[in-house]
Amino acid sequence: MKKTFQKLRSNAFIQGGFLFTASNFLVGLINYFFNFLAGRALGPEGYGEIAALFSYVVIFSIPIGVIGMLLIQKIGSAEHGEEYALAVEEWAKTKIRRWWFMFVAILVLTPFIPGLTNLTPAAGYALPLLFILSLLGAFYTGALQGLHLFVWFAAISILTALIKLTGAIIAMYGLGRLEIIILLIILSSIFSLFVSQFVFQRRLHKKAKAPQKLVKRIRDVFKDKQVWYTVSATGVLTLLNNIDIIFVKKMFPADEAGIFGAWALFAKMIFYALGPLLTLGFIFFSSKKYEKYHQIVFIVSFLLFIVGGVTANLGYGLFGRLMIESLFGKQFLSLLPYVEWASLFGVGYVMMTFMMNYFLARKSSVSLVPAVLFPLYIVSLFVFADQLVDVMYIDTMFTFICITIFLLVFFKNRFVYLLQLFRNG
Repeated sequence: MKKTFQKLRSNAFIQGGFLFTASNFLVGLINYFFNFLAGRALGPEGYGEIAALFSYVVIFSIPIGVIGMLLIQKIGSAEHGEEYALAVEEWAKTKIRRWWFMFVAILVLTPFIPGLTNLTPAAGYALPLLFILSLLGAFYTGALQGLHLFVWFAAISILTALIKLTGAIIAMYGLGRLEIIILLIILSSIFSLFVSQFVFQRRLHKKAKAPQKLVKRIRDVFKDKQVWYTVSATGVLTLLNNIDIIFVKKMFPADEAGIFGAWALFAKMIFYALGPLLTLGFIFFSSKKYEKYHQIVFIVSFLLFIVGGVTANLGYGLFGRLMIESLFGKQFLSLLPYVEWASLFGVGYVMMTFMMNYFLARKSSVSLVPAVLFPLYIVSLFVFADQLVDVMYIDTMFTFICITIFLLVFFKNRFVYLLQLFRNG
């Protein structure tokens, strides 16, 4: 037992995974300070603007999340990860040089963004630039994780979050408003892109051998079934976590949009607390080296999520008023009747994402369950969501329906496997 513990403790993945989890928790904490300070500085209406901007950025950046997850998966499963990563970088640069005019076209659309999104000019004009920066940085952040360079990824993530936090602090002290917060958000994205690129090139170009040329056209990429699995699965999760905020921003008054943004943030508190396990879990499930531990890790993690969910629900119920007043202020107290639902949705979203990542890493079509059910979610919003609480109920019910289906498939497969062993034995 002692030898097993020492072996696990000395494992590079476990050591890096611990650092990755701790740093992601710290980044989540910093992001929460950013949101709380921004809410206090701008009030419900101004905070609704920030929440909607982030939601639009995330939704428009769905391809970015797909790129990151594909890189983690492909690099993690490659025999020579460094050479593969360098080959992908060269391939990506070639495509960017060929399709440079697409970035110009995105910037040309900037004047029309505020009218299309219902954002203020400051937020609307920032949206295309943030999208381009995120798209360019997607490769390097995904590659750092796929190569298990957790120390560098952690450091860059923390510094990026601190730069963004600076904008909220400045606004909190009355030295700026929405514009200064958005400016620091843009600067944080620029920092993340250039430092990630520098670390990647400095580390790999010295260490790895000359990569083989990766010959692959864009249309060839889209023929890969796993690409479509990843696009559909991660895209729907991203939409689910953001489209409700955009829906409320469009359909409800500005102050209610701010209240709903605060509700969503309370739900995401659980995601930030447990979320690092999601990315780490996907990296783990994508690695063939640890394949024999995949099923037991799935079960143990699920049980831990249940314990964390019960604890969060009790905490929100007992200390909800204190949390709202301390973090956002009394102007957000109309959120109090719904704060426990935030814990349910937060836990459900984390568990659903973890299960989807398990099946996606195993290249299973079961990962598409949320994508298949998503049209029903959209219809439910437009048909049944007459009040804010209706949107909250629909969000929560959707996640737990998906969780139930994932569990039924997982344990059905385990039961069939055991039955085959019994028959063969």
